[in-house]
Amino acid sequence: MKKFLLLSLIVFFAVTERLSAQCTQCTPVDCAIQKPTGGLCNPAPDDTAGQPYDAVISFYAPRILTDPTTLAQCSGCSRVELHKLTIVGIQGLPTGVSASANHPNNTYDVWAGDTSGCVQFCGTPVAPGTYYIVVNLLADVIAIGTPIGNVTVNGQAQTYRDTIVIFPSVSECPQSFSIGSGACVLKACDALTVDLNATLTNTNCPNLISYNWSYGNGGTSAIKTPGVVNYNVPDTFPLTLTTTYYTYRVKNVTAGITGGFSGDVEELTGLSNPDPYIIIPSLGFNNRGAGNDQDAVTFNNLNLVIPENNCATPLAIQVWDEDTGPPQGGNPLGSPDDNCGTHNVTPSVPNQVQSVVSNSTVSVTFDTVATSSLVETVSVIVFPPAPVPVLTASVDSICDGDSTTLTLAPPVEGFGYNWYLNDTTEFATIDSFLVVKVSGDYKLKITNTVTGCSEFSAPYPIAVGQAAPGSANIIFTGTQEFVSPFPSSGFAVDWYYNGNLVVGQNGKFLPYLGDGVYTAEVYNANFPFCRVATAPSNITGLNDMADNSVYDISVYPNPNNGKFKVNFATDQTQDIRLLVSNAIGQTVEDKKMNNFNGTFNEELDLSDLSKGVYVVTIQTATGKHNSKVVVQ
Repeated sequence: MKKFLLLSLIVFFAVTERLSAQCTQCTPVDCAIQKPTGGLCNPAPDDTAGQPYDAVISFYAPRILTDPTTLAQCSGCSRVELHKLTIVGIQGLPTGVSASANHPNNTYDVWAGDTSGCVQFCGTPVAPGTYYIVVNLLADVIAIGTPIGNVTVNGQAQTYRDTIVIFPSVSECPQSFSIGSGACVLKACDALTVDLNATLTNTNCPNLISYNWSYGNGGTSAIKTPGVVNYNVPDTFPLTLTTTYYTYRVKNVTAGITGGFSGDVEELTGLSNPDPYIIIPSLGFNNRGAGNDQDAVTFNNLNLVIPENNCATPLAIQVWDEDTGPPQGGNPLGSPDDNCGTHNVTPSVPNQVQSVVSNSTVSVTFDTVATSSLVETVSVIVFPPAPVPVLTASVDSICDGDSTTLTLAPPVEGFGYNWYLNDTTEFATIDSFLVVKVSGDYKLKITNTVTGCSEFSAPYPIAVGQAAPGSANIIFTGTQEFVSPFPSSGFAVDWYYNGNLVVGQNGKFLPYLGDGVYTAEVYNANFPFCRVATAPSNITGLNDMADNSVYDISVYPNPNNGKFKVNFATDQTQDIRLLVSNAIGQTVEDKKMNNFNGTFNEELDLSDLSKGVYVVTIQTATGKHNSKVVVQ
């Protein structure tokens, strides 16, 4: 008359226990029509390690058990009545799972109409594997119409066994520890620092948990939070944490009967020896039939594991005196077993726990036992650092409009290249060289295409100088040469006279050094290599007056806009001719002065002529004097 409970009510416990959350109270679904003989209203879904789980399983427990299989177990009875059902313990649940029935005391008064129930399952299963679940019940039933009359069976321990499979987690991240950065893959170049902290705790059995760290570099720890661990050499290190959950285990029990057993047919006087035995309902332990006609009995090496979800709850140990009467015994004239008291013993190690109640005593020795372990390993990978790239250039200073080539010397195999200017501009090239035309600091970043390790070169400065105008000419005024056009400030001139550098003369103007070949090189004072050279200017015969009959000769302003004055003086009365010629020798102005004596100072107007270089000639019978003038 026990299996009917197993057939209808137990399967709903074969799901997972959760880590820390206390399950909320569920509301059962009435499935009497769906399951008239009793059973689960809905199956429990599969689960995966490391994934949150929340499910409600409802069941129906009929008052009258009519299932043929159940009735067949009751020899000669006409029916079986289910009065009360109590869930007293569940063993073998995967670590990390909690279950909460909709009745706080886990007891259902079926005969009073409490026929529907449910259990809420919540939390996160820790480790994958196959788990063998053991559910322990206490059932109150009445078998009607047996050969010895109606038989009441109250508080009889019953056991159900089932299996659940927890699938492996699909997450790359470890669920049992954190590394500080939040990353799942531990990879770095040159060195890596992790901040280790175990994240799992045994909330059902506080403090019954152990942590075993192996860093992979020879270091270990047994504390929950080892803190910072440094990996300073390139290699692959298996970082492993073994998290082991423990619970209490009943090792030995000594039970003694001090009264409450006399008056039975088997024990007519108090001097008769009782037959003590114990029942631990939540663990499914009942050693009835081991009576020894003594006041006390000792059970060694029981090794009864207390489920994690019950490990903090006092363990109920019942002490009985065994007799021969029904319902346990088969002697209709015998007495029922005597209940000599229930001891609620709180597990503790390493002490032996003593308990005394009316009519009995118990002494219990507990130890601990590992219930499950989660071993998780992540690879800590430290890659060799990338080499520092070294840049070379054909030249590091160029003129505006020119270019130079930066090159990685030598190229590094297996690396990608990214070029930068002044840390902000990235070039759209992946070559090991770069043609540059702009001033600035250039860098090359090389990246290992396998490891992702990168390194920058040192900044390589390239200077680009502003060149002088594309062309320039030398103008002779009669007393000095000058360069035209001349750039803005910041430029200088190297003068050459007959192929020799004129030392100390770097300005726009050069005093007349005599007839000869004049050249000039114009350059940026900050970039003296950016030069523009004039064409050679051969100045000869420009001052071939035979005498000093004409003096104080000047032409001004020079350069000018086409209007300029010519000034000279003579003490002799003579014929003087004033000529103005263009660059190809054509006369554009011809002024004759006969019998002239004195000072000449007149303005000439050539503004209607083309811009360029003109020659002003003062001619007498004895010679001539030429002056160049520039019209702009």
